[in-house]
Amino acid sequence: MEDDTPVFSSLGEEVNYWKEKAAEYKEGQDNVQSQFDEFVEDSKELEAELESQLEQAEKKISDLSKIKQSFELENDKLKDRLLATTNEFSFTVSSLQDEVSEYSGKISDLQKYVRELEHNNDNLERGNRAMMCSLEDFEKKLNEAIEKNALLENEVEDKAGLQDMVQRLKDESRDLHTELSTIRRKSFNKKPSDLDLQSGSPGPESAPNTPSKEAPIQNGFVNGIPISSSAKISALNIVGDLLRKVSALETKLAPVGT
Repeated sequence: MEDDTPVFSSLGEEVNYWKEKAAEYKEGQDNVQSQFDEFVEDSKELEAELESQLEQAEKKISDLSKIKQSFELENDKLKDRLLATTNEFSFTVSSLQDEVSEYSGKISDLQKYVRELEHNNDNLERGNRAMMCSLEDFEKKLNEAIEKNALLENEVEDKAGLQDMVQRLKDESRDLHTELSTIRRKSFNKKPSDLDLQSGSPGPESAPNTPSKEAPIQNGFVNGIPISSSAKISALNIVGDLLRKVSALETKLAPVGT
C-alpha cells in the first residue's frame, strides 16, 4: 500500500491534517457502529422470526409425524385387510372355479340327458302316431261293432217279435189241431144211422167204416153242421198255410239265435 501522507511544511499543518483524518475516521466509525447496531437489531428480529418459524416448523413436523404414524398404522391395517381380502378372494376364486368345474360337468350331463330326452321324445312321438293310427282303427272297428251291435239289437228285437208271432202261430196251430182232433173224434163216434138221418142218404152202405185223412169232415157235416166243399177246402188251406209259416219262421230264427 502506498503511503499517501503528504509532506507537511509545518507542524500545525500536520496536526490539522491528522485531526481531519481522525474526524473522518470517527464519522466512519459512527456510521459503521450505527450500521452494526442496526444489523444486530435486524439480526435479533430475524433470529426471533427464524426461531418462531423454527418452532412452527417443529410443530408442523411433530404434527406431520403424528399424521405419518397414523397413516402408517392405517396403512398397516389396510395391508392386513388387503391380505385378508386377497386370501378370501383367492379362496372365493378357488371355490368358484370348483363350482364352475362342477357346473360344467352338470351341464354336460344335462346336455346328455336332454339328448336322451329328445331321443325318447322322438320314440314317444312315433309311438303316439302309431297309437293314434291304432286308435283310429280301433274307433273304426268300434263304430263298425256299434253298428253291428245296433243291427244285432234290431235283429234281436225282430227275433223277439218273430218268437212272439211264432208262439202265437204255434198256439193257433195247436188250437186248430185240437179242434181238428175233436172234429175227427166226434165224426168217428157218430152212428151211420144218425148220419143217414141228417144227410138223407139211403143207408149204412154209403158210410165208410174206416177213418181217412178227411174223416173230420165227412158227408158235408162238421159237428152235425152242414158245410160246403169250398169251405172245407178253405179250412184245410188255412191250416196248411199256418203250418208252412211256422216252419219258415223257425228256419229264419235258427241262424239268428246262433
